[in-house]
Amino acid sequence: MNFNLKAAGTLLSRAKQFTEEKLGQATDRTEYDENFEEMLARADRTKLWTERLASHVETVLQPNINERLEEFILTKLDQKTVNKPNIYEQLGQCMCEAGNDFGPSTQYGSALIKCGQFHQKLGLAHKEFVHSSAGGFMQPLKSFLDGEMKSLTKERRTLEIKRLDLDAAKSKKKKSKTINSNVAIAMADSSDTELRHAQAEFDRQLELTRLMLDGLNNSHTVNIILDDNEKHSHDSDWITVERPQTKERGRVPRAYLHIDTLLF
Repeated sequence: MNFNLKAAGTLLSRAKQFTEEKLGQATDRTEYDENFEEMLARADRTKLWTERLASHVETVLQPNINERLEEFILTKLDQKTVNKPNIYEQLGQCMCEAGNDFGPSTQYGSALIKCGQFHQKLGLAHKEFVHSSAGGFMQPLKSFLDGEMKSLTKERRTLEIKRLDLDAAKSKKKKSKTINSNVAIAMADSSDTELRHAQAEFDRQLELTRLMLDGLNNSHTVNIILDDNEKHSHDSDWITVERPQTKERGRVPRAYLHIDTLLF
């Protein structure tokens, strides 16, 4: 029962401090240093642009929203997606069928077959692009948002709670000094203990959050792994990358490697 009463008192003090801050009536509010504020702002930008990049790249890789929804549902059900022919392959198949119907020996039929075969090859190349981009670029972005960024968001919420508790303890300490009585002396001793505990909890959470913010850049680091073909062709538009944290490898467009630099 004492524990519940104490927890209820903490929640009440926290809510009171939060309300006073929103109304502009709070006299005590712990401010973060400028460097920490910049780290928080950069983390917010990283989350914002990573989410936007993931959304837009996903749209490019699969413009059809119904197909994206189907793939999402199948993924949640742990079922493999159906390897359907894409629009280029469908067009190529249609051209080849038309060409064969008109006759491969005719000029029109021969032209349709050649164009159809080209579009089928284009469709296969597009599938490779989608597969490589999804594994080498999209998956790391989603893993970052679902892993490091989600953990950081949780720790930031905890830090804000600890700050509210600290400022509430400071306010309580200040009010106890204005009362002159034996009860006030007991309240002052209690508020001193509460303030020290709140300060220690805040400092610990602040350091933990700072460490996570410091490690944010490491989440975007990639190791470039050149295979034999890439070693002899440095102008290739595709390159193999490896994520140090997961050791996952994938082939992505070389231009995608500049994304991290642009983010920060």
